[in-house]
Amino acid sequence: MSGPLSSEPAVGTPVELRFTKYDGSPHWEYDLIVLGTDAHGLWLGGRPGDVCRRIGRTIEPGVHWVTLVPAAGGWVATFNEPGGPLGAGTYVDLTDPPTWQAVQTARGAGLRMRCADLDLDVVRRFTGECYIDDEDEFADHQVRFGYPSELVATTRATADRLFAEVCAGSEPFGSVG
Repeated sequence: MSGPLSSEPAVGTPVELRFTKYDGSPHWEYDLIVLGTDAHGLWLGGRPGDVCRRIGRTIEPGVHWVTLVPAAGGWVATFNEPGGPLGAGTYVDLTDPPTWQAVQTARGAGLRMRCADLDLDVVRRFTGECYIDDEDEFADHQVRFGYPSELVATTRATADRLFAEVCAGSEPFGSVG
């Protein structure tokens, strides 16, 4: 059975992140560990040697990174340490609210988080450049996957709000992440 996160997981709990597209097809997946929770949400950590996979592509960031899953849902933010192959320090995926399930992971008893990637991404590169990515994919998938109009409006408004917050360095997109 899956649903919202019902209780705060213990620090060190393994978590499998499984992103799909809106139609349920697989997208990115990677394994992290729980670092803790705060007012911003649940913080998960990745380490050098961990990999991020999707069909046809594997990335080994080679650095530490943290992922924030806010309690309110609608997005997942990743904060990358400089020095790896990734050019973005902050990468925010717009998603539907995640669901959680207790599972046996490769690292032991843990959790699986699933959410649908809704295409738009708010990015702040290490150079400071900020932008919203994948506008073309968002437009295409509205037709291909039949996104409901309310989902389109909410996702667009959330992306615009997060863009302003990320560019301004508002927390958790300032020094916290």
